[in-house]
Amino acid sequence: MKINDNYLKEQLQHVYWLNGGCCAGKTTMTKKFVEELGFQTLIDDVLKYRPFSKPVEYPALQYPHPNLNWEKWFNRPTDVKYQWLCQIVVEMMEFFVVDLLKMPTDKPIIIDLGIMPEHILPFIPKERMICLYTSDEEIERLYFFRDDHKMILDVINTHTSNPAATIKHGNKTMIKFSNEIRKACVKNGIKTLERSPRLSVDEQFRLIREHFGF
Repeated sequence: MKINDNYLKEQLQHVYWLNGGCCAGKTTMTKKFVEELGFQTLIDDVLKYRPFSKPVEYPALQYPHPNLNWEKWFNRPTDVKYQWLCQIVVEMMEFFVVDLLKMPTDKPIIIDLGIMPEHILPFIPKERMICLYTSDEEIERLYFFRDDHKMILDVINTHTSNPAATIKHGNKTMIKFSNEIRKACVKNGIKTLERSPRLSVDEQFRLIREHFGF
């Protein structure tokens, strides 16, 4: 299924997109938009969409699943894991956009989802998108130790032979994913904003609001 991009552009004029990589503040900013400005949001949920996906048409959406060999899964080559990350977001978008269209239009919507911008620029213009990113060092320091990634860390600690090495290897994929999205956003003229320890949450929020015109 493909929904006409011009129709999407017309119907999703109230959608603002926080693009970019991990540990860049997207989730924190989304919460502030919802709590302080009354925005709506839509959480991406792979498990919600998986029952409606066929393995041949949506191979990336089938993973991960409980029967995996976790040692092999977490220690796949970086390029292989990177391609899976890119593909699972693209496959999910077909379902995600339908959910967006079902949401009320009386309030703006803020979306927190890292994706190559060419997949959403046809219906989300760059003026309503911003790319948040952070340094490789911050990703290495934070990614696997975030509260919302506790389940991933528990699986690594329980089901891999060398958790420290697995985490180090996994960070390479997240860094590549973050950097490739940022480069693609720059190439497409999308505003970028770096989250660093020197940038407060309130200042980051102010700069994003300013870009979106709020």
